[in-house]
Amino acid sequence: MWMLINLSKKYTSKIVYAIEYKDLPQNKILQEEPLEKISVTVEGSGFNLFAASFSTKKIFLSLDKLVKKADNDFYLLTGSQEEQIQKRLNSGLSLVKVNRDSIYFKLGTLASKKVPVKLDLNLNYKLGYGVESVNLNQDSILLSGPELQLNKIEYIKTKQLTLQEISEDFNVDLNIELPKEATGVKLNLEKVKAEILVDKFTEGSFEVPIKIIGIPKGTELNTFPKKVKVIFKVGLKNYQKITEDLFEIVCDYKRTKKDNLQYLVPEIKNRPELISSVRITPQRIDFLIRK
Repeated sequence: MWMLINLSKKYTSKIVYAIEYKDLPQNKILQEEPLEKISVTVEGSGFNLFAASFSTKKIFLSLDKLVKKADNDFYLLTGSQEEQIQKRLNSGLSLVKVNRDSIYFKLGTLASKKVPVKLDLNLNYKLGYGVESVNLNQDSILLSGPELQLNKIEYIKTKQLTLQEISEDFNVDLNIELPKEATGVKLNLEKVKAEILVDKFTEGSFEVPIKIIGIPKGTELNTFPKKVKVIFKVGLKNYQKITEDLFEIVCDYKRTKKDNLQYLVPEIKNRPELISSVRITPQRIDFLIRK
């Protein structure tokens, strides 16, 4: 009896409702997720307040009265929505006030952008094998959505592919993964096809002449040795395509002086794209100065 008497009395309380927005201005799109819930102070009997605490009702807010603050920044005064809010309250409740005077939005226009696709591959090959090339049927993808979100995206990655003990060519369809924060962004395709060409790798080498740069006028250097050995790895299919003239090895005398070294350091300036790794021996070149 005591409980029934108390529940029949009038009280003032706060209730949190989920928000659903409508009447978005024409040609505008939400660039970021807006406020999802709002707290209101209501008055009603204990029975009605108790029932409202279990309600799944949503409050509808109209965006036809947005106020512009800056280029993409808008706000809505909740005072202009009190009539709409009252209509959505549970039966027997009266709106006292909205416990937030404004809600902020970022609006923009629908835009599109083409970005490159990057593969996320974790491939392990059988001993002596390696990747010859990776070919995509689509090296870029068209995105559409809020301009603010598109500006944050420089590329799109595929879902990671992990394979072990690879020794043969294979084709695979890879799903495109949008960043989690890319709200409202859509893709013109969801998958790309990748062709992974695998080859057995072998080691090759050449004796390549050294080119000296950075020598002051009137100075002549004699190097010992005059050539270095370039050792590289390449697929068997491309072995015959690698020639000595595709390598350029330089020693910068200015670097030697700057670092106060007693020797020259050979560096690879040019190398064939078909090789997978390369090293030079020796890595120090002795020299004599003749003026």
